[in-house]
Amino acid sequence: MKRTIFALLMVVAIGAQAQSRLEPMTQLHQESWGKREFGTWLSKTARQQMLKFPTPMEDFPSALYVYYGYGQTERLQVKKCVVNKEAGPGEAKLKIDSIEVKTDKATAVKFSDLIEHAVKTCMFNDERLGFDGTTYFFGNSIRVATIWSPDRGSNCKRLTDVLEKAMTAVKNQNEDELKSLLPEVESLTKVFKGLYPKD
Repeated sequence: MKRTIFALLMVVAIGAQAQSRLEPMTQLHQESWGKREFGTWLSKTARQQMLKFPTPMEDFPSALYVYYGYGQTERLQVKKCVVNKEAGPGEAKLKIDSIEVKTDKATAVKFSDLIEHAVKTCMFNDERLGFDGTTYFFGNSIRVATIWSPDRGSNCKRLTDVLEKAMTAVKNQNEDELKSLLPEVESLTKVFKGLYPKD
C-alpha cells in the first residue's frame, strides 16, 4: 500500500514538474509546422510574441505581439484568422484581422520580459503531441519555445492564461484592462526567473 501511494505521488510530482517550463522548438516542430505557418504568423519586428494554433475543429490561429524600441510605437497587437463573410466566388474564405492597443513603454516591457524569461528558461521534455488541444509558440524571430495544451495549475498554463487575457484586452481596445494584468505578469516573470540554474 505504501509503495502504491509513493508511486502515485511520484507520478503526480513528475507530471507537475513537466510543465514548469516551456520546451525548446525542436526539429520535429519545425518540420510539422513548416515555413508556411511561421511565414504567416512569426513577426520579425515584434520584441516578443505568442502564436496560438488550436485544433482545426476548435478555432482559428491567432497571435499576440509586443512592440517597443527600435523606432516602434509601444503597443500590443493581436492578429486572428477569421471567416471572410464578404468573400465572393474564387476569393479566400479566410482573412487575417489585426487590432492593437497603444500603451506606455513600461507596460510593453513587462509583457516582453515575461515571454523572454519563459523562453530563456525552457528545457527539453518528452514530446507531448496530439490531435486535439492547442499548440503555443513563444519568442521572437531568433529564439522560439513551445508548449502543447498545458496542464491546469502549471506555470505554462498561467503563462498562456495571462497572455490570452492580454489578447482579449487588446481586442477590446482597453488599456486599463491590459494594465490590470501587470501584477500577474510581474509575479509570473519572477517565477520564470527563479527557474534559471543557480550556477
